Parts: sequence; structure tokens; C-alpha cells
Amino acid sequence: MKALINIVRAEYLKTRKSMGRVLIWAFPMIVFAMAFVFTLGITNAYAESVWNWWYTLLLPGMLAITCYLSITREIKTGYYHLMTLSDSKRKLMMGKIIYMGCVLLVSDMIIFVGASSGGFLLTTCVPLRGALAAVLVLTISQLWEIPLLLFLSERFGMLVELLVCMLLTVGGIIIAPTEKWYYFVSAIPMRILCTLLHILPNGIRAEEGNPLLDMGVVLPGICLSVIWFILAAFLFLIWFDKREGR
Repeated sequence: MKALINIVRAEYLKTRKSMGRVLIWAFPMIVFAMAFVFTLGITNAYAESVWNWWYTLLLPGMLAITCYLSITREIKTGYYHLMTLSDSKRKLMMGKIIYMGCVLLVSDMIIFVGASSGGFLLTTCVPLRGALAAVLVLTISQLWEIPLLLFLSERFGMLVELLVCMLLTVGGIIIAPTEKWYYFVSAIPMRILCTLLHILPNGIRAEEGNPLLDMGVVLPGICLSVIWFILAAFLFLIWFDKREGR
């Protein structure tokens, strides 16, 4: 456990003064600016727009770019730092996945603070407790995407990675409001957040009595997300362990 913590710390140090560190703050700031400009003068719209644009647009993009930058940094050194250390390659790459999960959590927390503060000043219908829960739920339900994006970045490059990320996100937006949401992995976080934030994936407020406000989807959705993450991480680590060093 201590070795894994040290690996995560090493990942943190490697990103100092890098674009990846900047993006953790830059993408949330873009969302805040967009929401302020496009909802100025509209009641109960700022926090709703921040959350909606975050999980349907900016978050997938931020995660894709930071994963690409992280894996590209290793490719440029020929995976020197990974291949020459005594720890197993799986453990070293697992540390990278955990670090990216921390990046995801920090960005979601920034969104919570900005959306809640702005909503308090500009009026909002987003429940505070639901928004706080959304930070943890959104982080957990998006973890599966990290090993997938790392694999796509290493194997195919940024263009394919972003294209797949976009297709998954669009598919999630379409399927989340349907009864088949649990079949499509990217629809799961969007479906759960409908319940917690009272916002539909299309940005419209979910009125009282809407079936998408059913709290019964939260626990199954989290469990499904954890299963998807374990499967994606397992397959990625096996693939990476077998690849030849470059």
C-alpha cells in the first residue's frame, strides 16, 4: 500500500508545471464562464448549466486530454521510469490510474464549489446535498473511462481517443433518459445525476414527479460503474503488462 501511495506521489510530481495540472482548473473555469455568460439574467439557471455542461461536455474532454498527456509523457521517455523500477509494471500503471482518479475528484469538487456559490448568489434549484453527493458519485461512475482512455491514447493516439470519447458521451446523453440506461456504461453517471441534481441530460430541469428522479437507480448505478471500472482496469493492466518496452 505504501509503495502504491509513493507511485501516486511520483505521478503528482511529474505533472508539476505541466499542461495537465493547468487543465484541472482551466476546464472548470471555462464552464463557470460559459454558464455566467449564457444564463445571465435567467432565474435558476447558473448552477444547472454548470453541472450539465460539465458532465456532458467538458469533463469527458478534460479527462481525455489529461490521460493523453499523461501517457504521452511516458512514451517520450520510452517508459523509462516504468520499465527500470523494481515495482511491477501493473502496480506502476495502477498508480497512474489512481492519480487520474484523484484529478477527476479534484475537478468535480471545484465544480461543486463554483456551481454552489454561483447558485447561491444567482438562484438555483439544484439541491445542495444532491450536488455534494454528485461529486463522489460522478467521480466513481467515471473511473471506468480512465483505463480506456489511457489504452486508446497509447495504442491509437489522441484523435481516435477523442472520437471514441465523443461517441460514448453522445450515446450516454441519448440513452440515459431511457429504460436501457444500465446497458450503456456512459449513460450510467448521467442517469444517476438526473436524480441527484434534478437536471435532465439535455439541461432541462426535472419537474417533481418525473420518473428520472427515482432514487432507486443510485445504488445499482454505482455498483455497475464499479464493476465496469474493475473490468476496464483489469484488461488494461494485463495488456500493458504484456506489451514490450519501447
